[in-house]
Amino acid sequence: MREILQIETSAKVYSRSQKESREYEDILVVGQPAQISLEHIAPSEDASISFKVQGEIEIYSNINQLVDTQTSVSIKQLPKIILLARTFSDRLNDRSLQIVFHDQNGHQLSKIQLKLTCLRICLDVDADRDGIVEENNPNKGDWKWGVNGHGAILVVNTDRDLVHSCSQYDEKKHIQRLPNLKELSFIIVRRVGVKTLPDGCKVNLSVDQNIARRICIYDELDQGYCELIGAKRAKAKIRETDHDILLGVKGLSYPDVDFDGLVNINLNLTKDGETIYSDRVVFRVAPWIMTPNTLSPITVFVSRLSKEKNEEFIEELRKVVGKANAQLDPVPFEFHKDDPWMRDEIEIGYTQAPGKCIHVVLDSPRDRGLDRFAKRKLLGSDFGYVIRKSRYSATKLDSFGNLEVSPPVTVKGIDYPFGRLIFGGTRQDIIKDPRRKLKVLRDFFFAQKIQAPFEIFSDWLSVGHIDEFMTFVPAPNSKGFKLLLASPDKCYSILQRLENEGHSQVLLRQGKQLYKKPADISVTDVLDNEELTRENERFQEYINWNREALKHELGLGEEDIIDIPALFQDDGDGRAETFFPNMVNMIVLNQHLAIPRPFGPQINTQCQFEADVRAVLEPLGLVCHFIDDWDPYFRGGGEIHCGTNTSRQPFGQKWWEIEPKFFNHSSLQG
Repeated sequence: MREILQIETSAKVYSRSQKESREYEDILVVGQPAQISLEHIAPSEDASISFKVQGEIEIYSNINQLVDTQTSVSIKQLPKIILLARTFSDRLNDRSLQIVFHDQNGHQLSKIQLKLTCLRICLDVDADRDGIVEENNPNKGDWKWGVNGHGAILVVNTDRDLVHSCSQYDEKKHIQRLPNLKELSFIIVRRVGVKTLPDGCKVNLSVDQNIARRICIYDELDQGYCELIGAKRAKAKIRETDHDILLGVKGLSYPDVDFDGLVNINLNLTKDGETIYSDRVVFRVAPWIMTPNTLSPITVFVSRLSKEKNEEFIEELRKVVGKANAQLDPVPFEFHKDDPWMRDEIEIGYTQAPGKCIHVVLDSPRDRGLDRFAKRKLLGSDFGYVIRKSRYSATKLDSFGNLEVSPPVTVKGIDYPFGRLIFGGTRQDIIKDPRRKLKVLRDFFFAQKIQAPFEIFSDWLSVGHIDEFMTFVPAPNSKGFKLLLASPDKCYSILQRLENEGHSQVLLRQGKQLYKKPADISVTDVLDNEELTRENERFQEYINWNREALKHELGLGEEDIIDIPALFQDDGDGRAETFFPNMVNMIVLNQHLAIPRPFGPQINTQCQFEADVRAVLEPLGLVCHFIDDWDPYFRGGGEIHCGTNTSRQPFGQKWWEIEPKFFNHSSLQG
């Protein structure tokens, strides 16, 4: 017997003001108790009661005692009863309960005839996350993380996050072009029994008004779709039928600072405006998940610039992409208008529910030539879209070269199986005109919950992007990866060695042009440039600060970090720009690395910077492919990573199987 039999809030109360002989009609929901307070409807406190039951109805005095309907009993002994039906009615009023009150002499004082229709009704979802909507799962009204957790999952509409989108949207046109319903999750309204409800009865579906603008619920999925609930309607009547009703649900908004991702959907059975039964299911909107370098690539995107500015680069990159068993997708001019910075415009992640996995583009607020690329080129049934914009102007720090995610890590005993998001910010004790990533972006990252973001220091760079000084590569160690950091110290060490070996006049950047002048410079000229040395000492300090922050936040030791030779110079405003192509700004494609050719000093036709990188990376099983990106990217202030974007395979683990650690914003600002 269920404990709910003791809950009095579901009682059907009858007052003393009723006439001595009255008839009533009401509903019992199968498996749901209804309580009658006999002491409230009895004509006298000393009255006795007798019952006459027609049809399948059980009467209880409490959860352990079934009432004997063959004998009379004092109202003082039985002040209330609980009714329970275990089967549904196939016609209206097919059951009845007669309650007769008697005085001490056995004379009838009053009689109540209660005609009952029994309905079987509930709201169901895939609460156990196996891709099947099961019947009346006891955990359907709750949501719990973990392998043994429960609760249904909802994915956001593949077109875009409508709550935060400023674009016009034709909802009817969109939903009708979903042939496989891939983006929908499902709920089932189960109502078994009579097709037509008793007079005054309705079944309604409802959500909070704040939730209504974040989801859509559709009926008639096989007939072109009928929107039941959406931004303009938080409550809808369910059509009358004697069979189950399948409804489609789609999300319109990712979790954010004003939305925890939980969606409560309520089913209410009402009679004359009074709710006599409620059921509830809970969804959690699936988060946006970013993929690290250690996951296998699917497609590499690159802008094909006009006048064949990067045609040679594309063909060299294609060779590397092919070796990684991925595809290269050069994007035509119409989608980028000669904007080469593919990484800065978008970040490709994914969202996932049982039986569904959709790549999702996070669009940055930079809005240059590539602004319409994601919406015009990528969107489809297998590619989604999300954007966050602000009333404040975007800075360079809001581009997604300033966003990374680590491979999975364990930090002080805490597992982060989806890695940790990393983005660059400022240090106001150092930077006079500080820049910081927009709050709408930071809030979005933290609201996804599962990748525990933290902020490091990138505002010392002119472009302000963390990909100018760090990346991750796969490695055959216990962690599965190494952190690569740009290192002026390593660069100066190589140059000093060359000078000591008698190679002081060997040239860096040989044969290249910069600012319409020859870029050649000798080893000695670099080493003798005291201003350049001081600048790089300062920039190395900033990298060292980030080194310690990354070690702390990712649980790394010095053995997990590899220094990559790099050199910077002051941009005239106190920030750093690269002195030669920055090798750490590479793309990682399985074991193949597409690395900017640094044009370092050559000894016996071997670039000494390339030789150093090969020496530290190839023992890890990595293959270094150095590509000339000087003209199409370096001269514009970026490198290979800045000019490409990569869709990757999702994590093997399901996000709902973890138990995320809920941290406050871990940042430079406290």
